[in-house]
Amino acid sequence: MNATVPRNAPRIAAAPITWGVCEIPNWGEVPGVDEVLDQIAAVGFTGTELGPDGFLPGDADGLKRVLGARGLDLVGAYCPLDYREAGTVAASHAFGVDLATRLAANGCHSLVAADSGDARRGAVAGRVGPQDGLDADQWARLADGLAELARACAPLGVQVAFHPHAGTYVETEAEIDELMARTPADLVGLCIDTGHVAYGGGDAVAVARRHASRIRHVHIKDASGAILAEVRATDLAYPEAVGRGAFVPVGDGVVDFAGLAEVLHGVGYDGWYVLEHDIRRGAPWPDQDPQANAAQSRDRLRAFLA
Repeated sequence: MNATVPRNAPRIAAAPITWGVCEIPNWGEVPGVDEVLDQIAAVGFTGTELGPDGFLPGDADGLKRVLGARGLDLVGAYCPLDYREAGTVAASHAFGVDLATRLAANGCHSLVAADSGDARRGAVAGRVGPQDGLDADQWARLADGLAELARACAPLGVQVAFHPHAGTYVETEAEIDELMARTPADLVGLCIDTGHVAYGGGDAVAVARRHASRIRHVHIKDASGAILAEVRATDLAYPEAVGRGAFVPVGDGVVDFAGLAEVLHGVGYDGWYVLEHDIRRGAPWPDQDPQANAAQSRDRLRAFLA
């Protein structure tokens, strides 16, 4: 059973990636649904995200059953989309609307949209140069596609919050600023992910300050300064970096959570904070205890947000 949460306390959820459940193929050992959800509830979280497509039940009744049995709300779903290329716009839009429809059926109001990335961009994750970005036509398609998706989701009661992500075409601070400038503020919000902003070489507090009024969802993770330095200095790939501990419990890395809390309190943010401590499980990766990591990060985050 979930522990009692103080009234008016920040809403903190956990996500399956903290247990090593990831949409990237060949990521590592993946625990079962019951193990992940039981541990999320045991720590005292009151919500979770959907995780990769196909991990949790795809039908509304099945999803309600497994979450309701543990007192968990569905708070969001990561939705990778390729609006960059003209040939994939229609399929991306259909996928996004279908996912939003499933979210709405479970009382969830946040579609966490992201660029899907590709092998070319994944190869330079964490060390992106000017030559690695989108051209003008690709930016236009991405921005227009997100706006159209948001318009289609609005009648469902689902809002689109864009998630910058390492290894995709919206990773750096400059790219985040570009996307925010190109999309309508009343339609497309921002899901700030503290760890991914740091991985991309940015400052999550600075990004949050510039786009505070657009923040609709928050992903919380900390990042290892030592691993980030290695990413910058070598060709260390993103999956390898994560396996070696690129992300760490809240307070053990480089992210300024006190500064982030100040910005979010200043704009009255009252949405979900979703803890995402990305890990890979199984050989050759170091053993981790996701439940202990989640509990530690939750407690430290509460202190920062107090």
